[in-house]
Amino acid sequence: MVMHFLEPRTPSLLRREPLVAGAPAPRGTLFALGEDGGYAAPPSPGALLLLGRNSPDVHVTVGSGDWHVSREHAALRRDGTGWLVRNSGRLPIGLPGRPPLLSGHETALAPGYTPLHIRGSRLHLVELLVSTGGPAAGVVRPDTGTRDLVWPLTDRERLVLVALFQLALLGAPDARPLSWNETRDALAAVPGQPAWTDRKAEHVVDVVRRRLAASGVPGVTADSAPPDAIKNNLLRVLLETATLVPPDLRLLDTGIGGG
Repeated sequence: MVMHFLEPRTPSLLRREPLVAGAPAPRGTLFALGEDGGYAAPPSPGALLLLGRNSPDVHVTVGSGDWHVSREHAALRRDGTGWLVRNSGRLPIGLPGRPPLLSGHETALAPGYTPLHIRGSRLHLVELLVSTGGPAAGVVRPDTGTRDLVWPLTDRERLVLVALFQLALLGAPDARPLSWNETRDALAAVPGQPAWTDRKAEHVVDVVRRRLAASGVPGVTADSAPPDAIKNNLLRVLLETATLVPPDLRLLDTGIGGG
């Protein structure tokens, strides 16, 4: 439920020391990562973490150099039950599966991972994680190698897939894949890209689908799923394996990846 935020700012109570190796963060610990680094804040009533353009006066920088982003654009506040995010800037804040959070309003932050985005002259992203206080990782030590589920992609493939699935990465309520024409137009707006056609974009994705199918992934080719389900099945696979993640949206601003 979105409500007005009327309470005055309280002192910030932030955890600056590292967490104990091998131990989970206490339930309700907030981690926030922006373009210049991040903070961890304990689940203490009154803890406050500020996000915005003016780096000296906020904890996490977002929108550095973008005059459309407010100097203090968001406040994350811990009350008696959980974390609340309040829009203290001018532009709306995007949160997955919710209406835009308007200036002066606040909403509860769910446990787990939440990407928060602000659309100024370009897209700005802050990644938030509220710890669920899960068990320690058993025999997995800090120096144990990570078992990666990510499917390998070329820069070119990643760029096209991010354009195709950008609504899902933004957490939009209508998180449908774009049409091939819409994907072409999105790629055409990326800086430094040569001419794209809808067929060229589709061909890049076809190569990825065939490679996944050859590795045993079902539902991503015409012989294993209805035509209208293939894109959604591919999206599910790429999101569930973290092959595509919200920070990849920056590719639509930087133009990394060949045409």
